[in-house]
Amino acid sequence: MRPRLESPPDTKSERPLGVGVVEDNAITRQLLLGILQTQPGFECVGAWSSAEEALRAAPPLKPDVMLVDLELPGMSGEDCLRALSAILPGTALVVLTAHDDPKRVFASLSAGANGYLLKGATPEEIASALTAAHEGGAPLSPAVAGLVITAFLTKPPTPKRGLPLPSLSPRERQILEQLAQGKVPKEAAAILSMSYETVRDHLKRIYRKLHVRSRTEAVLRYLGAEAAS
Repeated sequence: MRPRLESPPDTKSERPLGVGVVEDNAITRQLLLGILQTQPGFECVGAWSSAEEALRAAPPLKPDVMLVDLELPGMSGEDCLRALSAILPGTALVVLTAHDDPKRVFASLSAGANGYLLKGATPEEIASALTAAHEGGAPLSPAVAGLVITAFLTKPPTPKRGLPLPSLSPRERQILEQLAQGKVPKEAAAILSMSYETVRDHLKRIYRKLHVRSRTEAVLRYLGAEAAS
């Protein structure tokens, strides 16, 4: 009888997403740490009570995603996002705040945030948002998404208006148009009879051409240019 060969160990298991937390409230910070410990697929690489601490400690850790509060002592949350975006270009930035003021939403997105969640989100919603942001999505709390859509229907945010779009291919413009209508990349792929992987490849090129980091920023830039044309 031939000896039974054991299956080789699975070497393709994905490593957990490394998450950094910037939150000045100690209780909230501990709650977030608890969420990251109980939700599978995540690892907290650091938690800091101020932007200044995060900017010193986070870069060598290279977190996949950062959760950032807006109300921070010293440097503001928006300035923290702007600085993190510059020194950690490969890290997705997700705001977690109690503020749903449209000005703060758009200021955060313009500062480099990939997503915007309101405190009160469930652990599952936070975990889903972190994963989506890491994969290039733009997670928004439902109330925040409503604000963004309302703003799109009235006028694009002022800072993005009048900026000309660089040379985009017809396919890239079609994808942006679908995203501007609220479609997610998988839906855009189905509508345009493309594979999801092809849409993601197009999105990466769009981000490079528009000098943006996320789907939300790309849509803001697209809508602003369309309104000014």
